[in-house]
Amino acid sequence: MTDISLKLSAYLDGELDAAEARSVEAMLETDPALQAELDALIAADALANDQFDAQLDQPVPLALAQKIKALPVGSPPSRPASRPVWGALAAGLALFMFGGMGGYVLKDRISPAGLQFAQAGWLNDIADYHAIYASQQRHLVEVGADESDHLKTWLGASVGADFSIPDLTGFGLTFEGGRLLVANGKPVAQLMYRQADGTVIALCLQSIPDGDTSSPPAFRQQTIKGFDFVSWQGGGAAYVVVGPGGHSGLADIAAQAAREV
Repeated sequence: MTDISLKLSAYLDGELDAAEARSVEAMLETDPALQAELDALIAADALANDQFDAQLDQPVPLALAQKIKALPVGSPPSRPASRPVWGALAAGLALFMFGGMGGYVLKDRISPAGLQFAQAGWLNDIADYHAIYASQQRHLVEVGADESDHLKTWLGASVGADFSIPDLTGFGLTFEGGRLLVANGKPVAQLMYRQADGTVIALCLQSIPDGDTSSPPAFRQQTIKGFDFVSWQGGGAAYVVVGPGGHSGLADIAAQAAREV
């Protein structure tokens, strides 16, 4: 895996500072091959996650379950240290997970070169959350819009980034409230808006190190798991507006949100 591939992985995971992220985005705008590599990383991660989730619903093969059940609770001191039973079990499980005994795909998979393959990071997690919560009616949010001051204080402290709640009524969006999520192992503030026809648009933010408050945001559009995303960074946080695939005006909504958040 090349240095730029590793940097793409860090970019997707939100691990780059603002200056490094802008550098990657500039290269993506002028290098179609690099953009194709980024799209392939996102698509491969989504596919692997879907396969991993599907495997969780399948039973453990009987032969493996019997071997695990037959293992002793402890090992006597005289057992040779060079081949502990748990080491053998771990090796067997690794072969099972990677080999042909069911085709399991690990979430943190390894490439043929032995390096970890990049994951789509927090945006992939946001897509999963949006698929669940956008269909909710009564329980769309955890804290309602009538407690906006509390929402800003609570989520701001939890995420580690101050923010304002953008007014998106000009796009026919009513602010419904928000909730706390966890994406890529870090807290995320999610603000939910709804159109008159029931369409839900979410604005999510997560703190990042070394945020740049001086430069205008660089917006990035992509589709993940059937949802459209417009993401950007600024002021010590990473932001994303997410809506259903093909939603018109999502980029304009993101631009307005970036000005007010």
